[in-house]
Amino acid sequence: MRRTTEDETLKRNYIQKWRFLIREYELTKEKKHPHFKFVGDFYKHHNTNRQTFLKYYNRYKVERLDSQLLPQKRGPKWKTRRPLPLIEQKVIEERIKGNNRYEIHAILKPKLKSHTPSPSGVYAILRREHLNRLKPKMKANKRQIIKERAGELGHIDCHYLSKDLIVNSTKRYYLVCVIDDCSRLAWAEVVEDIKSLTVMFAALKSINLLHAEYRIQ
Repeated sequence: MRRTTEDETLKRNYIQKWRFLIREYELTKEKKHPHFKFVGDFYKHHNTNRQTFLKYYNRYKVERLDSQLLPQKRGPKWKTRRPLPLIEQKVIEERIKGNNRYEIHAILKPKLKSHTPSPSGVYAILRREHLNRLKPKMKANKRQIIKERAGELGHIDCHYLSKDLIVNSTKRYYLVCVIDDCSRLAWAEVVEDIKSLTVMFAALKSINLLHAEYRIQ
């Protein structure tokens, strides 16, 4: 049975093709080609373009090695884009507190600014350290933090509702919502306007209900 894993036919054909193209190109540049007067004619005849051809040609003419004619791996080399150990340590510290990758990114961005790893970069660090899944101890730690800080990041948001949400009514309604980012709890009230007095009473009602149900104040 033929072993296709060691078959280099494609590689050999690729190198032969590019050797032929380079000979044709150099003859055209030297004004010695019997058919092509300009380099543009060469590109058009061989169905290629200047950018693609010169990428291989400039790489090949440095050392004249066949390996330079083969497609190279794209993107940064492995480990060259890995964050600094200090940044990885900060990511791990926040993960131990129970934060997910999006929360870690938001927490570190004010301090690290442009050096902050993206959420996918944070996940790569966590997976490498086997922290991509919360362990029981980390879950307990997160619950403890939520209990201690519940209510610290509370804020009020106001939004208008689309008129087609209410059947047989063209009146505009608004949504006043009290949100706590620490505990991820929210309570919303529908109001007819967003005047300061209306918003104040709706927010006060929401705060009282959150306090009664979850002891958040």
